[in-house]
Amino acid sequence: MSRRLVVPLLAALLVVAALGAVAAVKISAPPAVTVVPEIYRNGDEGYFRIVTKLPKSSTKQPLLLTPRVEDGDIFLVTVNLLTPAKGRHTHTDADEAGQVRLEQTEEMITVTGRYLKPGPAQLAIQSRTAKGDLLRLAFTLPDADATGDATIRSEWAKQYQWSLWRSDPEGDDAYSQYWNLAIAPRYGLEAQLPGSRNRSRRESPDLYSVFTGAAAIQETLQLELLNGANARVAASREQPVSLVGLQGPQIKSHPFKEMLKGRSPALPLLASSIPDDQYAVFFNDINKQIELADLMDEWGGNLLRQVESSAQDFKVREKVSRQLCLENSLLTRMFGDRVVADMAITGSDPFLKEGTAVTVLFSLKDAGRFRKQLEKQYAEAARSRGAVQSVSELHGRNVIAAVSADRRVSSYAVIIKNLAVVSTSQAALERVLAVEARQAPALAQADDFRYMRTIFPQDAKEEDIFIYLSDAHIRNLVGPHWKIAEARRMQCSANMGLIANARLWFKAERRREPGMAELVAGGYLGKNPPVCPEHGAYAIDARGEVYCPVHNRPGRLTPLNELKLAAVTPEEAAQYKGFVENYNRYWTQFFDPIGIRVKLGRNIRIQTCILPLIENSWYDGLAAFSGRNPGVVTDSALLPRTVFSLRGHMAQDWLEKNLLGNKRIYRNNLQLDWLGNEVAINLCDGQILFSADGRAAGLLGREVGRSSSIEPLVIGYLASAINLPTYLTVKVTDPKKAEQSIPALFQAVGPGNSSRDELSLETYSLENHRGKPVYVANFTLFVVKLRLYAAVVNDRLVIASRRDIVTDLLDASAKGTTQKVEKHAGNMELSVYRSAFKQLEEASSIGYQEDLRHACQKNLPLAAILMRNLGLPPDSFASTAEALRGYQPYCPSGGTYRLDEASGAVVCSVHGNRYHPKQPAFSDQSSATMRLINSLERVNARLTFTPEGLMTTVDIQRKSNSISRR
Repeated sequence: MSRRLVVPLLAALLVVAALGAVAAVKISAPPAVTVVPEIYRNGDEGYFRIVTKLPKSSTKQPLLLTPRVEDGDIFLVTVNLLTPAKGRHTHTDADEAGQVRLEQTEEMITVTGRYLKPGPAQLAIQSRTAKGDLLRLAFTLPDADATGDATIRSEWAKQYQWSLWRSDPEGDDAYSQYWNLAIAPRYGLEAQLPGSRNRSRRESPDLYSVFTGAAAIQETLQLELLNGANARVAASREQPVSLVGLQGPQIKSHPFKEMLKGRSPALPLLASSIPDDQYAVFFNDINKQIELADLMDEWGGNLLRQVESSAQDFKVREKVSRQLCLENSLLTRMFGDRVVADMAITGSDPFLKEGTAVTVLFSLKDAGRFRKQLEKQYAEAARSRGAVQSVSELHGRNVIAAVSADRRVSSYAVIIKNLAVVSTSQAALERVLAVEARQAPALAQADDFRYMRTIFPQDAKEEDIFIYLSDAHIRNLVGPHWKIAEARRMQCSANMGLIANARLWFKAERRREPGMAELVAGGYLGKNPPVCPEHGAYAIDARGEVYCPVHNRPGRLTPLNELKLAAVTPEEAAQYKGFVENYNRYWTQFFDPIGIRVKLGRNIRIQTCILPLIENSWYDGLAAFSGRNPGVVTDSALLPRTVFSLRGHMAQDWLEKNLLGNKRIYRNNLQLDWLGNEVAINLCDGQILFSADGRAAGLLGREVGRSSSIEPLVIGYLASAINLPTYLTVKVTDPKKAEQSIPALFQAVGPGNSSRDELSLETYSLENHRGKPVYVANFTLFVVKLRLYAAVVNDRLVIASRRDIVTDLLDASAKGTTQKVEKHAGNMELSVYRSAFKQLEEASSIGYQEDLRHACQKNLPLAAILMRNLGLPPDSFASTAEALRGYQPYCPSGGTYRLDEASGAVVCSVHGNRYHPKQPAFSDQSSATMRLINSLERVNARLTFTPEGLMTTVDIQRKSNSISRR
C-alpha cells in the first residue's frame, strides 16, 4: 500500500474511533427515570422536591453528587443525602465542595429546587468521581393553580442556606450576611454563621512601614471611620445638633511666622493656584508623573509600604484618569513635555478608592494644542461613553465640561493663559478659580507650606516630586464636617451594597431585573429597608447599578467637598466628641503638616517629614530605646552575605535604666564603662527554619520601650540566632576592656545561677584568630545547645551564632578589606541587601507566593457564591463583583476562577481553594513586580526623631542595568 493511501486511511480510522467513543458515551448514559415531584406553589414562586433511589455505584470511591439541569425552567437546584434510618436529611457527609459523599451502597437522595414556568423538566445527577451521569430524572411541573405542602419551600431554603455556607464557611462575604439576615427569616430560618465586618481603615504596621514613616502618616491622618453604625441617622427623631456647635481638635500650630524669619524659600509656581486647605502633589516634569505611576503600580500602590500582595483591583488610576478624560496615553503621546511644562495634583481628601474630587493643574507651553486635544477627548466621551458636553461660566471664566450621570465621566476644565485646570468636581474647580481671583487663600501663602519648603528646599537635583498635606488640610480631615460626612457617605455606600445584593438575589429567583419598589414590597431588604443618611431615594439604573442621588454609587461616591452638612444627630455628635477627646490626648503639643520629597531615577529617594509624632504609637518603644534626639548610625562590620541589618543609636537614659542600672550586671562584677551607644542586629544569607511576620518588629519595639530589662532584645536576638546566621554588634569605646569583659557579659545576660540541670550556661575561649581571642557561650536547654561566638573587631563587639562570621570579620579587618563605612545622623536604620539573597531566595519566594495565595483565596467565597450558588458564568465574575463591591477580584499570580469539573468547587487555577491549596514554588520572573524586586540592590530606611516629630529617609538602590531592562 502506498504512503499516499496509508495517511488518509489512518486519519479516517482515527475519526471513526473518535465517533465511536462519543457514541459509547451517549449509549452509556442512563435513560431518564420518570418521577412525580412534590410541589408547592405560592403565587409565581414554585418549589419542588423529589425523593428517589440512587443506583448502586460501581466505584469504590465516595461519590460527589451535583445536579445538572437539562430541560425546563428549573433553577437553584440542590441534591442531598436522605438518611433512611431517620428519614431526614443530613449534611455530615458533605465535602468542602458542597457536594454529598455517598459510599458504595444504594441510598435515597432528595432533590429540591425552584421553578417559574410549568411544563416538562429534566435533570441529571452527576458524580465528580465517576464518569457519566448516575441518574437522570424526568418530570412535569404543574400549572400555577397547584399549592401543595409548604414544608417543601422551607426545606428548599434550608438546603440552599447550607450550600451558601459551604461557599462561604466563615460567613465573611457581604452577600452571605445579606442572605442570612434579610432572606433567611422569610423562610423561618436562623442566620448561619454571620460574619462581622470591620469598618476601620487602620492596618497594623509592618517593619518596613514603621521605618519609612507610613505607619506615622496613617496615625496622623486618622482616616478610620467614627465608631458605631449610623444606620439610624435618617430615622432619628431626636433634636438634631448644629454642626457649628461641634468643635474640632484644639491642638495649636507651630509659630511658623517666627520660624520663617529671615527665610524666603522658593516655591512651585502652581502653588499659587491651589487652595491652602488641600493636599498637593507637585511634579517638576510631566514625565515624572508617568514614571511614578508606573512604579507605584509595580510596588503595590505605595512606595512607603512593602510590595503588597493584593488581589482586589480598585482601578483608581484608571478610574480617575478616565473621569478626567486625561489617560496617561494622552498625557505622553499628545501632550508630553512639548505641551506641558510641569503639573500638580490636588484634592480635598485622600479617599481615592471610595470616590473623591481630584484636580490637575498644568503649566502650559502650548495652550492652543492642549485645548484642542482636551476638546477632542470630550467629544469622544460624549460619543462613546454617554457624557454630556457643556459650557458655563465660573468667576468670570469659561468652563468646558463633559459629564455622565454616573460620574464615570466627570471632567470640568478651564484654561487661563498658560494655566490649565481640569477637575472631576465643579465645586473643586470653583475653589481653584476663587484662589485665582484672590478670593480665597493659596497654598503659596500658607506659612506652614513655606516653612516645609525650608526643610525641603526646592532643588531639581534633589527633587522630582513633592507631596504636601497642609496644616489646614489635616484639620479638615479630622474636623466634624469631614468625619461625619464620610461616616454617612460610607453608611450610604454600605446600604447600596446591601441593595445590590438584594438585586442579585431577586434576579436569581425571579429571573429578571427588579425595581426598587419591588425589592421593598417583596421584603428583599428586610423589615427595615435601608435609608440614606441624607434622605436620598435609592434607585437602580439601566446598567443594573444601585445609586443614590446624593452619594452617587460605590467606588464613585460623591466627593466630600460637594456634600452639605448643617446638622447631625445626637449620636453622631457624641461619637465625634469622643474622637476629639482621644485626639487631644494623643497630640498634646503641636498640630503640623506632612511633607514628602521624592527623587526618581535609577535610585529612588523618599524623604518624609511628619511633625509632630503621635504619642502612644508604634514609635514609642523605638524612641525610648534610641532617644528623642538623633545620634549617629553606622553600617560598620557588615559581611558581603549580610541580607538584613537593623541598627540604632542607644539613648543614654535607656542605657542607664536597662544596662548600667541592672542589678544582675553589678552582681556579676561586670563593668560597662567601655560600652558605646550603637547597636546592630544583622542576619546573613542561609537556610531558614521559620519566619516571623513583619509586625513582630513593631511588637519588639514596644516591649523595648516598656520593659525595664534587656530581655526583649535578648529574646529577639536568640530567636534570630536559632533561625539564621546572625550576629550582634555593639560599639565599644575601649576594645581591650570590652574583650576582657566578654565572659562576665555572657554570665550576666545568661540564666544565672540555677540549680536546674535543664537550663545552663558555660563560657570558654577558643584559640586566637588573627591574634584575637574568640569566646564561646554555650546555652543548654534540656538536650538543645545554642552556641554564641564573640570577639572584638576594631571598635565593635561581635556576638555571632556561627564561628565563621566572627573569623570572616577578623580576616577582613586584618586584610583591610572591610567595606566603606557610611555614617548617618539619625536614630535607627533598616537595610535589606537584596543582591545578597542566595540560599534565602527560595524561602523568600515561597513566602511571597504564600502572601499571593492568601490574597487570592480571599476572593473565593464571593466567586463560589456567584458561580455555584447563583449560576454566574466565570467570564462575568470580575465585572459583576465590581458592580457589587467597587473592585475587580483577580488572582495576582495570573490564575483564573472557575467551577472545577473534578470537584464541583470553585477554585483558582493557580492556587486551588482553601481545602486543597497549592501555589508555585517560584514567582513569575517576567512579572512587573518581580522585575522590580530583582532590580533592587539595596533598600535602606532611616528614621530620625526630633523634638518636634519624625523624619524618615528611604533609599531604594537599583542595579545599574535595571532601567534598561524595565
